[in-house]
Amino acid sequence: MVLIVVWLLSASSNAEQRQQSGPYDIHYTALSSMLVPADTALQHGLTRAPNRLLVNIAVRRDALPVNVIVTGEAANLLNQRQPLVFTEVTEQRAIYYLAEVINHEQDTLRFKVQIQFPTDHPPYELTFTRQYF
Repeated sequence: MVLIVVWLLSASSNAEQRQQSGPYDIHYTALSSMLVPADTALQHGLTRAPNRLLVNIAVRRDALPVNVIVTGEAANLLNQRQPLVFTEVTEQRAIYYLAEVINHEQDTLRFKVQIQFPTDHPPYELTFTRQYF
């Protein structure tokens, strides 16, 4: 329930970001960790800091949450790479995959996220870029 706040904050600060791979809807965002309430961050072991971002991935099929395997990396304009280590968070009607990224001021990050589905559907590579000031 508390992470729904994170999802709503991200949806209001950026238009909903969604891609589709076959029957799967992939929702994603990367937002400042400072937008996460302190008690929520503590509960989920997240670091709130001005130089930290939170990557949030959720996959749904027929409007139901799906367990997937999520891996990836973030790279800045100098091609300095950081692995994305995703943690699964399960709630009543949602499954989120969260990863933290260190971001330096005025940086542009390219995200590459690989998603493996629980069926024989082929893996999907999600790529997106975000500029942070």
